[in-house]
Amino acid sequence: MDFSKFFDDEFNVTDWLNQAFRLQKESNQNIDNYTGTLITKLQMYIQEMNNSIEDTSQQAIQQFPRVLREIDVLRHEATLLQEQMRTVRGDIQKVNQDTADGMRNLIQLDLVKNRIQSASKALQEADNWVTLSAQIEDTFDSKDTVQIATKLIAMQQSLKILTDVPDYADRVKRLETLKNRLEALMSPTVVAAFNRQDVEMARSFAQVFQSMDRAEQLEDLYVTSVKTRLDGRIREIIDGTNGEHESIFIAIYDYLLNVWQDEIRWSTKIFNRPNRVTLSIILNGLKIFHSQYKNQFNTELQHQQTSSSKKRLDILIASTN
Repeated sequence: MDFSKFFDDEFNVTDWLNQAFRLQKESNQNIDNYTGTLITKLQMYIQEMNNSIEDTSQQAIQQFPRVLREIDVLRHEATLLQEQMRTVRGDIQKVNQDTADGMRNLIQLDLVKNRIQSASKALQEADNWVTLSAQIEDTFDSKDTVQIATKLIAMQQSLKILTDVPDYADRVKRLETLKNRLEALMSPTVVAAFNRQDVEMARSFAQVFQSMDRAEQLEDLYVTSVKTRLDGRIREIIDGTNGEHESIFIAIYDYLLNVWQDEIRWSTKIFNRPNRVTLSIILNGLKIFHSQYKNQFNTELQHQQTSSSKKRLDILIASTN
């Protein structure tokens, strides 16, 4: 394996990984075995770098006492000839140069070590994706939503490292499909927690959805779950006012004001954007009221028109007799 690339000023982890996996394809080796071998070699090389850094550090540290001794000799033996002083000064300059070179080597070695660690991490994440992807179907079969969510979050973290792999778009699509499946599996339990106003359970679901970048979907699910309650209550208000339109509007206003106050308190405990959630609920309430009130108004208007037509017909029949 060519490790000289790690010393290049223009080193790129993605290019190095792509080159490594092209060699794997050319050699037709098993990708799991190849990846494991590559990780092992990188770990060994990191250990060698650590040893080299430690040795260089010790050498640099050992230089300082000698410099101090020579300076001390120079201070206490001021009677030495000028030539001796020039010699000591030359030695000091050499030590300083050696020390500077040692520090540059340390910095370069540390840079190479960091690059190797980055490459190793990328390989580990690639291997982690393969492992999790193979396990996820069995986890779905278990219906254990906590374990499913944990694996999907881990896959999501791996995918953030693998943005430059050739099949990145396919992996993103697969992960989104798996998230949709988990969301469908969790929805009944989530809605039940919402209906019970179970704050702790709702918060735990919110954390899971936020970790999967699905916070907005959870908010929409809650808004939808509230819609049925709004529909029933608005129908009760309209039916309970005996067609008195002013009373209907006053009752609806009071009801939606209470809904706003209740929902903003609840949503603040659960969601990151409580104002968005509450506004969506109020808008749904207004739409439901508009639809039901329109139907009620049309029914009353049709009834009045029918009564008026019947009255005119009765008058016409009476006049002909």
